[in-house]
Amino acid sequence: MLFEMPRELRGVSNKAPLLDPQLFAFLSARAARIAELRGWPPRTLGSVRRGIRILCAVHRLGERIRASTISQLTHTAVPANHVLEVFEELDVFLDDRPDSLDAWCEEHLSFLASDVRSELDVWIAVLRHGTPRRRPRARATVITNLRSILPFLTEYAGKYTTLRQVTRDDITSWLADRPYRAYDASALRSLFSTLKAERLIFANPMRGIKGGKVAIKIPASLTADEVESVALAALQNPALRVVVALSGIHALPTRQIRAMMVEHVDLPGRRLDPEGLNRPLDDYTAEAISEYLAYRQRRWPNSTNQHLLVTRNTATTTTSVGTFWMDRLVKELPVGVDRLRQDRILEEALANGADPLHLAHVFSLGAKASLRYTSAVTESEAEQAPSTR
Repeated sequence: MLFEMPRELRGVSNKAPLLDPQLFAFLSARAARIAELRGWPPRTLGSVRRGIRILCAVHRLGERIRASTISQLTHTAVPANHVLEVFEELDVFLDDRPDSLDAWCEEHLSFLASDVRSELDVWIAVLRHGTPRRRPRARATVITNLRSILPFLTEYAGKYTTLRQVTRDDITSWLADRPYRAYDASALRSLFSTLKAERLIFANPMRGIKGGKVAIKIPASLTADEVESVALAALQNPALRVVVALSGIHALPTRQIRAMMVEHVDLPGRRLDPEGLNRPLDDYTAEAISEYLAYRQRRWPNSTNQHLLVTRNTATTTTSVGTFWMDRLVKELPVGVDRLRQDRILEEALANGADPLHLAHVFSLGAKASLRYTSAVTESEAEQAPSTR
């Protein structure tokens, strides 16, 4: 074969003759096993089998089936993500989906000189995959760092053919007018320290440059009206009530709420154990979780997803709910999940004499975070204390 033409599934009928009947039989049985494990309803399994039949009607024996071809099944009302799950880890499957971060870099960094782009790629690779001494960073963190230095690269794109040409004066003059100087300086420091460690530059132009301290927001307690509004809104949605309970009573961040499993909740023993925290389960949270589990059983009775919170899209998978769903869920609240969490930690700090070690132990906080809450309590008490003058 000299080259492979891209497949076009539009107009292909699921009743077309099969070019590889054995593959269809194998994939159909595999889909049935996955459906039983994931709790797919019969209608979903039927749609997946219809998509598999369409694929086997246009691929010959021994021909690999690409992910980009499977993604076209959405035009035929077939859940392509479920079909992809059937094909994953099979030799007949070829995952040609583009990496989203690579696509972002290609879109925003294509104007740079080739040497500059190569040096940036080394830094990005270290951020993404880490080194023996550096842990890999999340995709969102990599994008944030790239967005911070993108204005610098854009301004000096015509001047540099390599980042070895960057001088200390260039950086200081650029940072002087930046509204978020501390964040931009941190990203540049990461870039040039990595290039120096990889011996791609001779000297680190960021050496000795102070970016300033990041402005620290002082946590604030919720008002009585905000607490009442949150409580009323939580009564309207079982999932929202669980989120309010976990953030407002147990001070769990959004990440832990999304990742919480059903096995982390021990209703008979009244314990909550997300990521090994092993906390007592209060009446409000226990009631909220019990009502939500009953709602979930009615709404998705066949779901085998082990996450506590599920949606229409995740009920038949093993993934957690997404950040977009969570943001939309709490949109009606007067405050966000972070504010609910901050209010709970401040309440604990007030009740225990602003002890940072106690807060660090109860809520798994770092030293700086604990001191931030205790400082807020101390300042609040100082403001409320009567003057002796």
